[in-house]
Amino acid sequence: MKKFIAISLIVLLSFSVSINTFAKTLENLPVTVSSNQWKVEIAEPDNDDPQSNKSDKPDLYNLYSLDINNIGKDNVELVRVEAYRDHPGSTSEYELFTESIKTAEPMFHHSNFPLFTKATRLKVIVTWIDKNDNSVHKRKFREEFIFEL
Repeated sequence: MKKFIAISLIVLLSFSVSINTFAKTLENLPVTVSSNQWKVEIAEPDNDDPQSNKSDKPDLYNLYSLDINNIGKDNVELVRVEAYRDHPGSTSEYELFTESIKTAEPMFHHSNFPLFTKATRLKVIVTWIDKNDNSVHKRKFREEFIFEL
């Protein structure tokens, strides 16, 4: 019986570990999610132009900012950051933005992006490479951060 309980516990724990990281709602900003490598934060929009930080249609969409910072291995370089949202009644995800990173810094900032008020999920995908990889075709790594709204 003890073996069965121990094996069941190990199986249960192994299935509970996931590459996706979930966060709570965006009501209390900022909302931060961290993994071993990245810290992703959704906050109030912070464009230099105050008019750009306001939604023209607050009943349809709100604006937020996004920060991604490296908190893990030092020799990494961001390659791409993508953001998607769901849409009620659809199985497809809608792209909010995709940014190819042009700098070697392991950080990213997006001043203001719109998010549909009826969306229930925001997915942020971070893709990076290891700077120490000297091969011609560097291996890319990817991690997803999911915010349940």
